[in-house]
Amino acid sequence: MWTFPCRIIAAACTVGIALFVATFPTQAHEFWLEPVVLTPKVGASVPIVHRIGQNFEGDSYPYVRAWFRRFVHIDARGERPIKGVEGDDPAAEVRFATRGLSILVYHSNSDEAVFETMEKFRAYLADEGLERFAKAHTDLGKPLSGIRERYVRCAKALVSVGGGGGSDRAVGLPLELIAERNPYELGVDNLLPVRLLHDGKPLEGATIKVFNEKDRKTHRRFITDAEGRAMVELPVKDRYLLGAVQMLVPTASEQKKADWTSLWASLTFARP
Repeated sequence: MWTFPCRIIAAACTVGIALFVATFPTQAHEFWLEPVVLTPKVGASVPIVHRIGQNFEGDSYPYVRAWFRRFVHIDARGERPIKGVEGDDPAAEVRFATRGLSILVYHSNSDEAVFETMEKFRAYLADEGLERFAKAHTDLGKPLSGIRERYVRCAKALVSVGGGGGSDRAVGLPLELIAERNPYELGVDNLLPVRLLHDGKPLEGATIKVFNEKDRKTHRRFITDAEGRAMVELPVKDRYLLGAVQMLVPTASEQKKADWTSLWASLTFARP
């Protein structure tokens, strides 16, 4: 029987990951956490898929430690890191040992997207409710081609374990969507109060996009008020993805690397 040294296996994994990065669509910003089961029994182990794509449709994304700064599970017992094996897809598996609402959190390192033309950049801004930044781009004298953006993903998923209660809360992400009611306890009510925070402060005038799994081709948009709040409609019982984006002018130290920086928040859960 042939045996392979660990260094050869590690090298093969590195090559595989490099090929994944090289072939992955760099313009696909949207990232979300997709637990295979959102309402597990107490003690169940659930695979956690990382998804990247658009409109609640995307490819799975492997566990690569170098790509994130924080990947944790928060429940009544506190916060614990979610551990995975390099290159694994699904990215990890979480055992939900405590009844109640669990929060999964992923905070990525920064990545880059490049827009070849101003037309493509404008289309991207319009799709995310960021049209005002097209004028800012021109006013600041930024380039009309080869537009570079550095972005960070801030993803959460809410998991209802054993049918128990509990509440979502701020967990310290730079851009964060917070469900101000437990979506698993809405009952006949289809309105979910949601708050958007940027560096812990309410973000006014931001667009929250809402997708549900059974109707991926359409989405609804809601605008946050002065307190960063919006009443989000969840019209059917389904899995949901909420997303929001904040665009920022790079700091002086970042300007050599990017024309813009952005933060991408997502929140996944189900309305049973």
